[in-house]
Parts: sequence; structure tokens; C-alpha cells
Amino acid sequence: MFINQISVFIDTKPGNLAKITGLLKKGKIDIRAFNIGDTTEFGILRLIVREPERGVAILRDAGFTAQLNQVLVAVMQDKVGAFDEIVGYLAEENIDIKYLYSFIGEVEATGRVAICTDDMKAAAEVLKNKGVQISAPDEI
Repeated sequence: MFINQISVFIDTKPGNLAKITGLLKKGKIDIRAFNIGDTTEFGILRLIVREPERGVAILRDAGFTAQLNQVLVAVMQDKVGAFDEIVGYLAEENIDIKYLYSFIGEVEATGRVAICTDDMKAAAEVLKNKGVQISAPDEI
């Protein structure tokens, strides 16, 4: 039900992002989605990849601070208000969204939104009960 995501601490210096993507390319790790949140000195790169365990090992072996954590990936139909429905369902149940990012699904041209909340199990149940499709790892 949940998707393993790699979170990498990254100094905001020229070339650091390319080092990470180059290592993953060399390791033949397929990047499916990504997001970077930054401050003036560092950022957190979040990646959904095929073979996340191997991807995080490659990055750690190269000296990067990387960890696996989980996100919930909700399928978002291509219609006005789809994003509002998803976040609204969670708000109705007082589930706090820590961060999220969107990407396009591989199997069909639908939007996907990766969501990290303060209560992942409750969030998954709320969305499922509202009819929102939740992606499995093999659908990413």
C-alpha cells in the first residue's frame, strides 16, 4: 500500500544534484518521481525509484546521507477539483500533510500525488473509503 521513497540530504552547491543523479544512472536505477525542498544551505531530495533499497545503498556507499521512508501515492483523475478532493478528504479527518508532490502515472495518463502525513494508515483508509485509488509499488 505504501511506496518506499528515498530522501537524500543535499548541500546546495553546484553539481551536487548531478552527482546523485549520475550515481543512480550508473547503477541503472530508474527515477519515477522527484522533488527537492531547499533552504539557503541544504535541501532534501525526495525520489521514487525502481529498486529503492538498492538506490539508497548506492547513495550511502558514495557518502550521501540517504534514507528510505514511505509515502502514500494517490491516483488523481484529470478533472477540475481532483487535487482538492484528495487533500479535502484528509483535512476532514484532521490528518496533517507533511509534504506532497505530484507526477504522472506510467500505466495510464493520470496524475499521481505522493503524500506523507502524520498518520499514513489513517490517510490510506480515508482515501480508499472515499473511492481514491492508491497505487501499489508495481504501478509506479
